[in-house]
Amino acid sequence: MFRRLNFLLPNAKLAQKVVNELSRLGVNEKNIHTYTEHNLPTGSLNLATENQANNEAQLIEDIFWKGNLTLFFVFLTICIIALSTQQYFLSLMSLGVMILSFAVGNFFVKHIPHTHLGEFKHAVNHNELLMMVDVPDENVGFIENTIHRHHPAAIEGGSSWTLKGIDI
Repeated sequence: MFRRLNFLLPNAKLAQKVVNELSRLGVNEKNIHTYTEHNLPTGSLNLATENQANNEAQLIEDIFWKGNLTLFFVFLTICIIALSTQQYFLSLMSLGVMILSFAVGNFFVKHIPHTHLGEFKHAVNHNELLMMVDVPDENVGFIENTIHRHHPAAIEGGSSWTLKGIDI
């Protein structure tokens, strides 16, 4: 799994400097995308794909989150019915699925970062550029610190998950 780092930048000129620095640090330019509103000039910067601009990652998260909640409550209902009809094995199996569902949801909330495009709408609507940089987990701290030190006008905007190769 990759992490998507988000940086808000005031203009395309600074964005290009950040891209150049990221390239020197070994980040492939195919993993750097820029999102803007109002058709701002971006020069040679890679624009966000349609899936990135439509925030498909949040849609996928919502589907899995709601599916997990639905699974939990369906098996809660099965567990209650099984207990009332004295089918203890079925109630234990349902309880096991509920515990698994809870554990998966708890892991997701505590360990999977989720910053989404909607959190930057206000800044982007005021002519700032959002740069999304996909990097392996082990490089997150190094990349963030380097960009922050060398480009103080680049505002760190958190991170989110991304899967390489599915264009979200």
